[in-house]
Amino acid sequence: MSAERAVPSSRSTFALKLVAVAAIGLAAGAGLVGLRGPTTPTWEVMSAPAPGGGRVAFVRGSTCDDSYCETLWVGSSRDSATQVSALGAGAERCDEIAWSPDGTRVAFLIDGYQLRMYDAASGTPAGQFSLVAADSHPTSRIARGVTFSETGRAVTFDDCPRGKSGCRSGLMAVPQ
Repeated sequence: MSAERAVPSSRSTFALKLVAVAAIGLAAGAGLVGLRGPTTPTWEVMSAPAPGGGRVAFVRGSTCDDSYCETLWVGSSRDSATQVSALGAGAERCDEIAWSPDGTRVAFLIDGYQLRMYDAASGTPAGQFSLVAADSHPTSRIARGVTFSETGRAVTFDDCPRGKSGCRSGLMAVPQ
């Protein structure tokens, strides 16, 4: 009598990893926020309320084409939010969300180096900037701790070597 062993396919391996990621997200307080199709859950990866309330920005994760995808959302509430961008399947990730002090613009830090800004009321793009040089992918340096200045005319951030200590301060003017 011979024993057969089931060998997982790349699709089932990905599904197991996705279930593990979703379980970790649920344990950390992120909830499933909807269903995309009969078997594909979406979940909130991160969120940030605007200063003074009244608006929210968040990132949703989901499965797509045997990979992990993220979408960026902005609105006056989660229920009325508009998707402002879909990040490349498995290729891009949102690391942080930052709001201008007056709550009129929101910025998403993508892959540790690119800042994508949106008008908070309309969801239209308001600019795209590389905070650190994208010398390779992944870049040798990453941005962390992105914040708008008090006037909203600049962003400050930590410019850090990837995988090492030794961050330095970064500053970039933001077109109005």
